[in-house]
Amino acid sequence: MAVMTQQDKRGPAAEPLPAARRHKGMDTPLLFMILLLMAVGLLALYTASYVYSFWYNGGRGMLYLTQQATFAAVGIFAMLVISRINYHFYGFFHQYFFGAVLVLMYLTPFIGKTVKGAKRWIGVGETFRFQPSELMKIAVIISFAYVAANMPISDLRTFRKGVLPFLEVLAVIAGSMVLQKHLSGTVIIFAIGLSVLFVAGIKVWYFVPVGVGGFVAAVAYILTNTYAQQRVASWLDPFLDLQNSGWQAAMSHIAIGSGGVWGLGLGQGRQKHLFIPEPANDFVFSAWCEEMGLFGAVLVLVMFAYLIYRGFYIARSSKDKFGCLLATGISTKLAIQTLMNLFVVTGIFPVTGASLPFFSYGGTALLIQFAEMGILLNVSRFTVDTE
Repeated sequence: MAVMTQQDKRGPAAEPLPAARRHKGMDTPLLFMILLLMAVGLLALYTASYVYSFWYNGGRGMLYLTQQATFAAVGIFAMLVISRINYHFYGFFHQYFFGAVLVLMYLTPFIGKTVKGAKRWIGVGETFRFQPSELMKIAVIISFAYVAANMPISDLRTFRKGVLPFLEVLAVIAGSMVLQKHLSGTVIIFAIGLSVLFVAGIKVWYFVPVGVGGFVAAVAYILTNTYAQQRVASWLDPFLDLQNSGWQAAMSHIAIGSGGVWGLGLGQGRQKHLFIPEPANDFVFSAWCEEMGLFGAVLVLVMFAYLIYRGFYIARSSKDKFGCLLATGISTKLAIQTLMNLFVVTGIFPVTGASLPFFSYGGTALLIQFAEMGILLNVSRFTVDTE
């Protein structure tokens, strides 16, 4: 755990930025795409969740939309405020933030709420609850980026000093994720951490043993966990156990296939009528595809692709290494979580708990996403024009 407390004030991440290096303003294309995706996400959530919400929330068909829109308004305001905070500020308390979140991660299996056989949530009642793993993702981004940015490149390119300490930290996080039965979250956190280290400068061939070790660990987890085995079996043939473990994937496939090229029309989807499970959350994109078809699906993919591209462009254009690694981690998280959700609803991956950013219902998760975008927008204020 020593890696999380290592600080070197002489490193590039700790150097104050002179006023002359400040960019004229935040990245406008990035801000526009964030707002556009949020608007489309609210539309998709409304049409996908209305029937489900009507039946299960006492006739309040717009409940999910109104709550999500409220969180979106708060999140946008928070994003704009955070975009004014110099990102170097986060380096001063990264170890305390990481430590607090890690404690929450290990407390969750004992004090958390059980949802669908897994304890991943902490909260009060049904109104306010959150997954500490969402906080851990941003904690890993900030801590790994700050420590790696302040390490001499000679140390970073050795296994003992530059790789092993980070792997030990990821292993400790993985232990808490196993207790929560959260395999998808483990994959995302590992991918985020390794992407930051890769851009920081570790040797590429170090990823080979890490990848092999991760694959072996995943296989061992599946072979020793009945819950994971059911997910894999349903992934291979969702129609084999249609009424039980295969229901989610099968209904998602039917919804996407029913949309065709142009879709059935906005609001005209059939699978959202209590067939698609979690139409407001993990499978909101399935309902969107049924109503908007291939054209609507590609439109959403293009928007996500541009948002992710813009994030990596900001990383490449950053004035210092800490900003570059922060932007890389945030962009990687957005890319992996988006792809994982899309792969799940289309059957490429087994069904997991990966939500679709800016589309899936979840207030606290949305607030965290906007906070991350705020950090990314602030990094964009300190970039060099390379276009």
